[in-house]
Amino acid sequence: MAGFTKVSGGNPSVPNKKRTIGAVAYEVGDLLMASRTAGTLVAATSSATVTLLQGGGIVAKATDGVVTEVEIQPIDFDAVYSVECANNSNSAHRYMRMEVADLNTVNNSGTDDGTNGVLQQVGEVGVNTNKVILVEFLRALT
Repeated sequence: MAGFTKVSGGNPSVPNKKRTIGAVAYEVGDLLMASRTAGTLVAATSSATVTLLQGGGIVAKATDGVVTEVEIQPIDFDAVYSVECANNSNSAHRYMRMEVADLNTVNNSGTDDGTNGVLQQVGEVGVNTNKVILVEFLRALT
């Protein structure tokens, strides 16, 4: 599994969007965020904020590292996504706010992150050593 995959809910009528990127290869499911300094979308990092993600999205069609435009699926705040996590999944982490580790992994440290958390865990997929959880993106830190 790679990156973020919508598994339930959300609005199916929201169309994909084309956005500017640097000449970087991305895979379907990679999470991109806005870069205010570069004026493009870049790979999400642990410095991703709710507002930077609102300008970004999830790659809908892979790029080859030559093109400077990508088709993204806007983040659907009413949907549930599956995604890999840095540590074994744990049901005790449900509803904890978490930060993005990189463009296709969530940092599930077991500590609620009210400062940098941009999503929350709502479930687990398979056994805990699969390191896959279900998440919802947050509209704002609360």
